[in-house]
Amino acid sequence: MKKIKYFLLLVLLGGCSLFKSSDQQKIDLIDLSNKPEYMTGDYLDQMKSLESSYLETEGNKKINLSKSSINYFNSIIEQIQKNNELFFNNSINANLTIIDSEVPFHFSLPGKSIFVSSGLINKYIKSEKLLYCLIIYELIRSEKGIYRKQIVVPTGFYSTEKMLSTMRLSISDKVEIHKWAFYLLKRIGIDTDNYLSWLQIQNRNSVDFSMQLGDLSVISREESLFKAFIIKNTGKKSVKYHAGSSRGFYRFIRNIKR
Repeated sequence: MKKIKYFLLLVLLGGCSLFKSSDQQKIDLIDLSNKPEYMTGDYLDQMKSLESSYLETEGNKKINLSKSSINYFNSIIEQIQKNNELFFNNSINANLTIIDSEVPFHFSLPGKSIFVSSGLINKYIKSEKLLYCLIIYELIRSEKGIYRKQIVVPTGFYSTEKMLSTMRLSISDKVEIHKWAFYLLKRIGIDTDNYLSWLQIQNRNSVDFSMQLGDLSVISREESLFKAFIIKNTGKKSVKYHAGSSRGFYRFIRNIKR
């Protein structure tokens, strides 16, 4: 009888070891070995303080989201974070602000504050999976504090053009985010070809995204590097069309178009 108890104990311990090993593999899968050190502490607090200056600046008008749109956005965040708990250590709830502007742009600030223009949503986000790609990029950036270190002088106002200029990253940093997005999307069951499609949309319409990109040649390099990464990690050489979207997605779009 004692031998049976010892045997069961060893099996139980072995099972725990396997689970721990599996979790560690997930961490290794997501935490890419060549990631740089990103900003922390006071600098991130300074970046976060730009939110109030931006929203109080004349011309930066936000669109009020309905309760159903807010719940829909929160459900996306919950799905992403719940399936990637080892990546998202910050328990702060994400917040989405839609800016009433025909210019397509998006950015985020520390604390998971995500800003997207109505023009970007209406003109380019034609499927739910593209919305996931957009959101996951900004979630990663905010979670890991991926911001360019620079002196930010508080002036009490911050235009969209100035904000986007402040938010620009090097190609290496952006590709790092793209790689993370590849793994996080896989873990929520979204075909990573959709993320490549998102980069290709920006590349094909680079003039429209000029305020977002700054240097228009950057997006071509991003697409090329990410495409090579996908081929290396999946063997795929073609991009699939987007799958269908949920009713919540279409209600969300209608809310912004009003």
